[in-house]
Amino acid sequence: MRRHPISGFTLIELMIVVAVLAILVAIAYPSYQNQIKKGLRSAGQQFLMDIAQRQEQYLLDQRWYAGDLATLNMQPPTEVAGNYNTSTTGLVFTVPAQATGVTPTYTISLAPLSTGPLAGDGTLVINNLQQHWREVDGNLTYNAGSDCLWEDTGCIPH
Repeated sequence: MRRHPISGFTLIELMIVVAVLAILVAIAYPSYQNQIKKGLRSAGQQFLMDIAQRQEQYLLDQRWYAGDLATLNMQPPTEVAGNYNTSTTGLVFTVPAQATGVTPTYTISLAPLSTGPLAGDGTLVINNLQQHWREVDGNLTYNAGSDCLWEDTGCIPH
């Protein structure tokens, strides 16, 4: 009688495959999460750039900057509203009162939701000088040591 060899995988072979897959997942998942964050942050940045563009048009028409989204006739996109606080506490327009001799300026900040995927990522800020950064210390002025420019790909706010 002839014996047929048993075909299949041994337990050691299966454990090696599982270990290799675990290593690949451990490397790939954080990278995937970072890409998701970059995409969501990009949507917030684009929204702020759209606001800045509308602000400049409003300045040409009214000789002053608008103090809120309603004045600019804008609504936040659903992707932004789902990941950023777009209420009056999260989307903050800082526009000085219109007065003679006062140069019109604005600073607009957009804070991420504290429970969402962007929690702790830093508040996005843009101003009338087209400076834009991720704010981490809360003073709405760019600090090279702690804040990240939008273009800084490797920058992680503290």
